[in-house]
Amino acid sequence: MASLADLVLMIRPADTANGILLQNFDALHAAFNKHGIQTVVFEQDIDSSIDAIFPSCWLTTLPDGTVAVLPMYRRDRRQEKRDDILEYLRKYFLINDIEDWSEFEVDGFFLEGTASMVMDHEHKLIYACLSQRTHTAMLEKFAAAHQYKAIAFYATDTSGKFLLHTNRMLCLGSDFALLCEEAFADDMDLMAVKQLLLSTGYRIIPFSHDQLEAFMGNAFCCKNAKGETFLFLSETTELTAEQHEAITASATIVTIPMNSIEQVGSASVSSIITPVFIPVA
Repeated sequence: MASLADLVLMIRPADTANGILLQNFDALHAAFNKHGIQTVVFEQDIDSSIDAIFPSCWLTTLPDGTVAVLPMYRRDRRQEKRDDILEYLRKYFLINDIEDWSEFEVDGFFLEGTASMVMDHEHKLIYACLSQRTHTAMLEKFAAAHQYKAIAFYATDTSGKFLLHTNRMLCLGSDFALLCEEAFADDMDLMAVKQLLLSTGYRIIPFSHDQLEAFMGNAFCCKNAKGETFLFLSETTELTAEQHEAITASATIVTIPMNSIEQVGSASVSSIITPVFIPVA
């Protein structure tokens, strides 16, 4: 079974935010709690934009006890990196190191956290579709620093534009991978990724470009303290009968209303959380 988080970090929108957006967030938070997924919730900084509720773009944790602060493409979002969150993690978790890669922003090298990198911690692999927010050199440097292997490729949306983030088209579950095969820009890259997923024990559950636009790739798989596995998925996504059967062979599907959050950030479940792999102190 792949390494799955049992604890997530979230940033709740300010009370002045759109009411439906708050309802979406609270529904996801409640669903995590209902199914025994631990959560750490911070309030949105009053001076930040609504994009601050997507910590996946700057904050990443690794099972070796590393907390990484990563370089972001948009200048106006770099203020989302919060010392109070880092201090909380330092106080309550067993951290070996807090790495700050923000200096690379000056040189135009970006790597936006678990949005850019879909990480298989068990096999020490990083899957990443390259874009202006996921730079090859930055990806390779981060992977080498932690003895991971980077698998880079290009992927496109329905209009042919390069995808900005990998978590739009790939989600790793316990023993399955949701993969938008139609998104790959190169057939050889698709073959290589599929072979690697299969060789590391994943059943591939393909989904379409249309389902990519409905945030199927932005699903999030995790486990609770009992070892039960859940796939949290936007209500926007419509699964086929075959997909539903393939997923439920390994995980319980939990659908969440995310429409308002998706309209704000063009992102869904996996973008609104940061999985925490470091152990509690």
